[in-house]
Amino acid sequence: MKKITLFLLLTLFVLGANAQKSVNFQKTNLKAVFALAKAQNKNVFLEIYAIGCPHCESFKKTFDNNIGVANYFNQKFISYQMEWNSPEFREFAKKHTIYVLSTPLMSFWDNNENLLHIQPAGDEQNNEKSLKDMADRATNPQQQSASWKGFFKQGVHDDNFLIEYGYNCRFVCDTTGNIEAMNAYASNQKPENMNSQINFLVLQKVIMDDDNALFKNMMNQLPDFYAKFGKENVVRTAENIIMFSLYSGRGKTYSVERLAEMKTNLRKIGVDDRSILIRFWMIETTALFKLGQEEKAADMINEVYKGTKTIDPKDAIFAEKYIKEKTQNPAILSKLEWIYKKK
Repeated sequence: MKKITLFLLLTLFVLGANAQKSVNFQKTNLKAVFALAKAQNKNVFLEIYAIGCPHCESFKKTFDNNIGVANYFNQKFISYQMEWNSPEFREFAKKHTIYVLSTPLMSFWDNNENLLHIQPAGDEQNNEKSLKDMADRATNPQQQSASWKGFFKQGVHDDNFLIEYGYNCRFVCDTTGNIEAMNAYASNQKPENMNSQINFLVLQKVIMDDDNALFKNMMNQLPDFYAKFGKENVVRTAENIIMFSLYSGRGKTYSVERLAEMKTNLRKIGVDDRSILIRFWMIETTALFKLGQEEKAADMINEVYKGTKTIDPKDAIFAEKYIKEKTQNPAILSKLEWIYKKK
Protein backbone atom coordinates (compact mmCIF):
# COMPACT_ATOMS: atom_id res chain seq x y z
CA MET A 1 0.00 0.00 0.00
CA LYS A 2 2.85 2.38 0.86
CA LYS A 3 4.54 1.58 -2.46
CA ILE A 4 1.34 2.35 -4.39
CA THR A 5 0.86 5.60 -2.50
CA LEU A 6 4.48 6.59 -3.12
CA PHE A 7 4.11 5.78 -6.82
CA LEU A 8 0.97 7.92 -7.09
CA LEU A 9 2.65 10.81 -5.32
CA LEU A 10 5.66 10.63 -7.62
CA THR A 11 3.37 10.46 -10.68
CA LEU A 12 1.39 13.48 -9.53
CA PHE A 13 4.63 15.36 -8.87
CA VAL A 14 5.93 14.64 -12.37
CA LEU A 15 2.62 15.65 -13.96
CA GLY A 16 2.55 18.80 -11.89
CA ALA A 17 6.09 19.65 -12.90
CA ASN A 18 5.32 19.13 -16.60
CA ALA A 19 1.98 20.98 -16.54
CA GLN A 20 2.37 24.68 -17.20
CA LYS A 21 -0.11 27.23 -16.11
CA SER A 22 0.51 29.67 -18.96
CA VAL A 23 1.50 29.66 -22.62
CA ASN A 24 5.25 30.17 -22.76
CA PHE A 25 5.48 33.31 -24.90
CA GLN A 26 9.14 33.94 -25.70
CA LYS A 27 10.62 37.20 -24.40
CA THR A 28 13.08 37.66 -27.22
CA ASN A 29 12.76 38.56 -30.92
CA LEU A 30 11.39 36.95 -34.08
CA LYS A 31 14.72 35.78 -35.38
CA ALA A 32 15.42 33.94 -32.13
CA VAL A 33 11.87 32.53 -32.07
CA PHE A 34 12.18 30.92 -35.49
CA ALA A 35 15.68 29.67 -34.67
CA LEU A 36 14.36 28.02 -31.50
CA ALA A 37 11.44 26.52 -33.43
CA LYS A 38 13.84 25.04 -35.96
CA ALA A 39 16.07 23.64 -33.20
CA GLN A 40 13.06 21.99 -31.53
CA ASN A 41 11.37 21.01 -34.81
CA LYS A 42 8.21 22.94 -33.90
CA ASN A 43 5.90 25.36 -35.63
CA VAL A 44 5.47 28.95 -34.43
CA PHE A 45 2.38 30.59 -32.96
CA LEU A 46 2.35 34.39 -33.31
CA GLU A 47 -0.37 36.34 -31.59
CA ILE A 48 -0.78 39.84 -33.05
CA TYR A 49 -2.36 42.10 -30.45
CA ALA A 50 -3.04 45.79 -29.89
CA ILE A 51 -2.42 47.81 -26.75
CA GLY A 52 -5.75 48.73 -25.21
CA CYS A 53 -7.69 46.06 -27.14
CA PRO A 54 -10.22 44.55 -24.67
CA HIS A 55 -10.43 41.26 -26.61
CA CYS A 56 -6.63 40.96 -26.45
CA GLU A 57 -6.74 41.46 -22.69
CA SER A 58 -9.36 38.72 -22.38
CA PHE A 59 -7.22 36.29 -24.37
CA LYS A 60 -4.20 37.20 -22.24
CA LYS A 61 -6.08 35.96 -19.17
CA THR A 62 -6.80 32.68 -20.93
CA PHE A 63 -3.24 32.23 -22.17
CA ASP A 64 -1.90 33.04 -18.70
CA ASN A 65 -4.28 30.91 -16.62
CA ASN A 66 -5.67 27.98 -18.61
CA ILE A 67 -3.51 24.92 -17.98
CA GLY A 68 -5.11 22.93 -20.82
CA VAL A 69 -4.39 25.67 -23.38
CA ALA A 70 -0.90 26.22 -21.98
CA ASN A 71 0.12 22.56 -22.23
CA TYR A 72 -1.40 22.16 -25.70
CA PHE A 73 0.31 25.21 -27.18
CA ASN A 74 3.62 24.64 -25.39
CA GLN A 75 3.81 21.09 -26.74
CA LYS A 76 3.01 22.11 -30.32
CA PHE A 77 4.49 25.58 -30.80
CA ILE A 78 7.11 28.10 -29.96
CA SER A 79 4.91 31.08 -29.11
CA TYR A 80 5.49 34.81 -29.45
CA GLN A 81 3.42 37.99 -29.18
CA MET A 82 3.76 41.09 -31.34
CA GLU A 83 2.06 44.44 -30.91
CA TRP A 84 0.58 45.34 -34.29
CA ASN A 85 2.04 48.86 -34.30
CA SER A 86 5.56 47.87 -33.25
CA PRO A 87 8.48 48.32 -35.70
CA GLU A 88 9.16 44.58 -35.49
CA PHE A 89 5.64 43.69 -36.58
CA ARG A 90 5.50 46.37 -39.29
CA GLU A 91 8.67 44.95 -40.82
CA PHE A 92 7.36 41.38 -40.56
CA ALA A 93 3.96 42.34 -41.98
CA LYS A 94 5.58 44.09 -44.94
CA LYS A 95 7.77 41.06 -45.63
CA HIS A 96 4.82 38.65 -45.56
CA THR A 97 2.06 41.04 -46.78
CA ILE A 98 -0.06 40.68 -43.64
CA TYR A 99 -2.88 43.16 -43.10
CA VAL A 100 -4.49 43.47 -39.68
CA LEU A 101 -8.25 44.03 -39.87
CA SER A 102 -8.87 43.30 -36.20
CA THR A 103 -7.07 42.12 -33.10
CA PRO A 104 -6.17 39.73 -31.74
CA LEU A 105 -5.06 38.07 -34.96
CA MET A 106 -3.82 34.52 -34.49
CA SER A 107 -1.20 33.30 -36.95
CA PHE A 108 0.68 30.03 -37.23
CA TRP A 109 3.91 29.47 -39.18
CA ASP A 110 6.31 26.65 -39.91
CA ASN A 111 9.86 27.22 -38.75
CA ASN A 112 10.90 28.47 -42.19
CA GLU A 113 8.46 31.41 -41.89
CA ASN A 114 5.85 29.93 -44.21
CA LEU A 115 2.33 30.91 -43.15
CA LEU A 116 0.20 27.90 -42.23
CA HIS A 117 -2.94 29.54 -40.90
CA ILE A 118 -4.23 32.95 -39.92
CA GLN A 119 -7.55 33.96 -38.41
CA PRO A 120 -9.06 36.70 -36.28
CA ALA A 121 -10.30 35.71 -32.85
CA GLY A 122 -13.26 37.02 -30.89
CA ASP A 123 -14.96 36.21 -27.61
CA GLU A 124 -16.51 33.06 -29.08
CA GLN A 125 -13.01 31.57 -29.56
CA ASN A 126 -11.77 32.54 -26.10
CA ASN A 127 -12.07 29.11 -24.50
CA GLU A 128 -9.99 25.97 -24.23
CA LYS A 129 -11.83 23.91 -26.85
CA SER A 130 -11.82 26.62 -29.51
CA LEU A 131 -8.14 27.44 -29.03
CA LYS A 132 -7.17 23.77 -29.22
CA ASP A 133 -9.31 23.38 -32.34
CA MET A 134 -7.56 26.42 -33.83
CA ALA A 135 -4.17 24.88 -33.10
CA ASP A 136 -5.22 21.58 -34.67
CA ARG A 137 -6.61 23.36 -37.71
CA ALA A 138 -3.39 25.28 -38.18
CA THR A 139 -1.35 22.09 -38.47
CA ASN A 140 -3.83 20.15 -40.62
CA PRO A 141 -3.25 20.60 -44.39
CA GLN A 142 -6.93 19.81 -45.00
CA GLN A 143 -8.05 22.71 -42.82
CA GLN A 144 -5.31 25.34 -42.63
CA SER A 145 -5.79 28.56 -44.59
CA ALA A 146 -2.59 28.00 -46.58
CA SER A 147 -4.47 25.28 -48.47
CA TRP A 148 -7.60 27.27 -49.31
CA LYS A 149 -6.41 28.81 -52.58
CA GLY A 150 -5.69 25.31 -53.87
CA PHE A 151 -9.09 24.04 -52.74
CA PHE A 152 -10.77 26.99 -54.50
CA LYS A 153 -8.95 26.23 -57.75
CA GLN A 154 -10.00 22.58 -57.41
CA GLY A 155 -13.64 23.71 -57.41
CA VAL A 156 -14.59 23.93 -53.74
CA HIS A 157 -17.19 26.69 -54.04
CA ASP A 158 -19.73 26.17 -51.27
CA ASP A 159 -20.88 29.39 -49.61
CA ASN A 160 -19.30 28.95 -46.18
CA PHE A 161 -15.91 28.12 -47.66
CA LEU A 162 -16.03 31.05 -50.09
CA ILE A 163 -16.85 33.51 -47.31
CA GLU A 164 -14.02 32.24 -45.12
CA TYR A 165 -11.54 32.09 -47.99
CA GLY A 166 -12.53 35.54 -49.28
CA TYR A 167 -12.19 37.05 -45.82
CA ASN A 168 -8.84 35.34 -45.28
CA CYS A 169 -7.58 36.82 -48.56
CA ARG A 170 -7.91 40.25 -46.97
CA PHE A 171 -5.50 39.31 -44.17
CA VAL A 172 -2.84 38.18 -46.63
CA CYS A 173 -3.45 41.04 -49.12
CA ASP A 174 -4.62 38.70 -51.87
CA THR A 175 -7.08 41.02 -53.61
CA THR A 176 -7.27 38.81 -56.71
CA GLY A 177 -8.18 35.79 -54.59
CA ASN A 178 -10.81 37.83 -52.75
CA ILE A 179 -12.41 39.03 -55.98
CA GLU A 180 -12.48 35.54 -57.49
CA ALA A 181 -13.98 34.02 -54.35
CA MET A 182 -16.63 36.72 -53.98
CA ASN A 183 -17.60 36.57 -57.65
CA ALA A 184 -18.10 32.82 -57.23
CA TYR A 185 -20.10 33.46 -54.07
CA ALA A 186 -22.32 36.05 -55.79
CA SER A 187 -23.00 33.65 -58.65
CA ASN A 188 -24.22 31.06 -56.08
CA GLN A 189 -26.90 33.40 -54.72
CA LYS A 190 -30.51 33.02 -55.77
CA PRO A 191 -32.41 36.25 -56.59
CA GLU A 192 -34.58 35.90 -53.48
CA ASN A 193 -31.46 35.72 -51.27
CA MET A 194 -29.53 38.67 -52.70
CA ASN A 195 -30.79 41.08 -50.01
CA SER A 196 -30.38 38.72 -47.06
CA GLN A 197 -28.76 39.64 -43.75
CA ILE A 198 -25.81 37.34 -44.39
CA ASN A 199 -25.19 38.87 -47.80
CA PHE A 200 -25.16 42.34 -46.31
CA LEU A 201 -22.59 41.09 -43.78
CA VAL A 202 -20.55 39.74 -46.69
CA LEU A 203 -20.71 43.19 -48.28
CA GLN A 204 -19.65 44.80 -45.01
CA LYS A 205 -16.82 42.45 -44.11
CA VAL A 206 -15.56 40.60 -47.18
CA ILE A 207 -16.23 42.18 -50.59
CA MET A 208 -13.57 44.59 -51.87
CA ASP A 209 -14.68 45.11 -55.47
CA ASP A 210 -17.42 47.42 -56.73
CA ASP A 211 -17.82 45.26 -59.83
CA ASN A 212 -19.23 42.40 -57.73
CA ALA A 213 -22.86 41.45 -58.48
CA LEU A 214 -23.86 41.75 -54.81
CA PHE A 215 -22.54 45.30 -54.70
CA LYS A 216 -24.33 46.26 -57.92
CA ASN A 217 -27.54 44.77 -56.57
CA MET A 218 -27.24 46.92 -53.43
CA MET A 219 -26.60 50.09 -55.42
CA ASN A 220 -29.67 49.38 -57.57
CA GLN A 221 -31.87 48.90 -54.49
CA LEU A 222 -30.57 51.51 -52.06
CA PRO A 223 -33.99 52.47 -50.58
CA ASP A 224 -34.69 48.82 -49.73
CA PHE A 225 -31.25 48.40 -48.16
CA TYR A 226 -31.61 51.65 -46.20
CA ALA A 227 -34.92 50.47 -44.79
CA LYS A 228 -33.62 47.00 -43.91
CA PHE A 229 -30.11 47.69 -42.62
CA GLY A 230 -30.02 51.40 -41.80
CA LYS A 231 -28.85 54.18 -44.10
CA GLU A 232 -25.63 54.88 -42.18
CA ASN A 233 -24.52 51.24 -42.37
CA VAL A 234 -25.34 50.97 -46.06
CA VAL A 235 -23.61 54.25 -46.98
CA ARG A 236 -20.47 53.28 -45.05
CA THR A 237 -20.42 49.83 -46.68
CA ALA A 238 -20.89 51.17 -50.21
CA GLU A 239 -18.30 53.90 -49.76
CA ASN A 240 -15.73 51.46 -48.35
CA ILE A 241 -16.11 49.09 -51.29
CA ILE A 242 -15.84 51.87 -53.86
CA MET A 243 -12.71 53.25 -52.20
CA PHE A 244 -11.17 49.78 -51.89
CA SER A 245 -11.60 49.46 -55.63
CA LEU A 246 -10.35 52.94 -56.46
CA TYR A 247 -7.19 52.78 -54.35
CA SER A 248 -6.29 49.20 -55.23
CA GLY A 249 -3.54 48.45 -57.71
CA ARG A 250 -6.14 47.80 -60.40
CA GLY A 251 -7.57 51.30 -59.90
CA LYS A 252 -4.71 52.67 -62.01
CA THR A 253 -5.99 50.67 -64.97
CA TYR A 254 -9.63 51.82 -64.84
CA SER A 255 -11.09 53.53 -67.86
CA VAL A 256 -12.56 57.02 -67.65
CA GLU A 257 -15.98 55.40 -68.10
CA ARG A 258 -15.43 53.05 -65.16
CA LEU A 259 -14.31 55.96 -62.99
CA ALA A 260 -17.43 57.91 -63.99
CA GLU A 261 -19.60 55.00 -62.86
CA MET A 262 -17.83 54.92 -59.51
CA LYS A 263 -18.35 58.66 -59.04
CA THR A 264 -22.03 58.27 -59.87
CA ASN A 265 -22.35 55.61 -57.15
CA LEU A 266 -20.71 57.92 -54.62
CA ARG A 267 -23.19 60.65 -55.51
CA LYS A 268 -26.03 58.15 -55.03
CA ILE A 269 -25.01 57.68 -51.40
CA GLY A 270 -24.65 61.41 -50.80
CA VAL A 271 -20.94 62.15 -51.23
CA ASP A 272 -20.47 65.75 -52.41
CA ASP A 273 -18.79 66.64 -55.71
CA ARG A 274 -15.80 68.37 -54.12
CA SER A 275 -14.96 65.30 -52.04
CA ILE A 276 -15.31 63.11 -55.11
CA LEU A 277 -13.01 65.38 -57.13
CA ILE A 278 -10.29 65.26 -54.45
CA ARG A 279 -10.44 61.46 -54.30
CA PHE A 280 -10.42 60.86 -58.05
CA TRP A 281 -8.36 63.59 -59.66
CA MET A 282 -4.98 61.88 -59.77
CA ILE A 283 -6.24 58.56 -61.09
CA GLU A 284 -8.63 60.22 -63.53
CA THR A 285 -6.18 62.78 -64.89
CA THR A 286 -3.60 60.03 -65.37
CA ALA A 287 -6.17 58.18 -67.49
CA LEU A 288 -7.00 61.37 -69.42
CA PHE A 289 -3.34 62.17 -70.13
CA LYS A 290 -2.87 58.63 -71.46
CA LEU A 291 -5.83 59.16 -73.80
CA GLY A 292 -4.33 62.43 -75.04
CA GLN A 293 -7.14 64.45 -73.45
CA GLU A 294 -4.72 66.94 -71.94
CA GLU A 295 -7.10 69.92 -71.86
CA LYS A 296 -9.66 67.93 -69.91
CA ALA A 297 -6.98 66.73 -67.48
CA ALA A 298 -5.69 70.28 -67.03
CA ASP A 299 -9.20 71.58 -66.34
CA MET A 300 -9.62 68.98 -63.61
CA ILE A 301 -6.27 69.84 -62.01
CA ASN A 302 -7.18 73.53 -62.13
CA GLU A 303 -10.49 72.79 -60.45
CA VAL A 304 -8.73 70.89 -57.66
CA TYR A 305 -6.30 73.68 -56.84
CA LYS A 306 -8.68 76.58 -57.41
CA GLY A 307 -10.84 75.07 -54.68
CA THR A 308 -7.90 75.24 -52.27
CA LYS A 309 -7.72 78.49 -50.31
CA THR A 310 -4.01 78.27 -49.65
CA ILE A 311 -1.67 76.00 -51.59
CA ASP A 312 0.96 74.49 -49.36
CA PRO A 313 4.44 74.83 -50.93
CA LYS A 314 4.93 71.06 -50.65
CA ASP A 315 1.68 70.53 -52.57
CA ALA A 316 2.87 72.96 -55.23
CA ILE A 317 6.14 71.04 -55.61
CA PHE A 318 4.18 67.81 -55.87
CA ALA A 319 1.84 69.32 -58.48
CA GLU A 320 4.73 70.54 -60.62
CA LYS A 321 6.42 67.15 -60.55
CA TYR A 322 3.17 65.34 -61.35
CA ILE A 323 2.20 67.66 -64.23
CA LYS A 324 5.62 67.69 -65.87
CA GLU A 325 5.78 63.89 -65.73
CA LYS A 326 2.47 63.73 -67.63
CA THR A 327 2.97 66.32 -70.35
CA GLN A 328 5.53 68.57 -72.01
CA ASN A 329 2.87 70.50 -73.93
CA PRO A 330 3.76 74.22 -73.47
CA ALA A 331 0.11 75.27 -73.58
CA ILE A 332 -0.84 72.88 -70.79
CA LEU A 333 2.21 73.76 -68.69
CA SER A 334 1.42 77.45 -69.09
CA LYS A 335 -2.19 76.87 -68.08
CA LEU A 336 -1.17 75.11 -64.86
CA GLU A 337 2.04 76.91 -63.86
CA TRP A 338 0.17 79.24 -61.50
CA ILE A 339 -0.17 76.26 -59.16
CA TYR A 340 3.52 75.55 -58.72
CA LYS A 341 4.53 79.22 -58.77
CA LYS A 342 2.98 79.19 -55.29
CA LYS A 343 5.88 77.18 -53.95
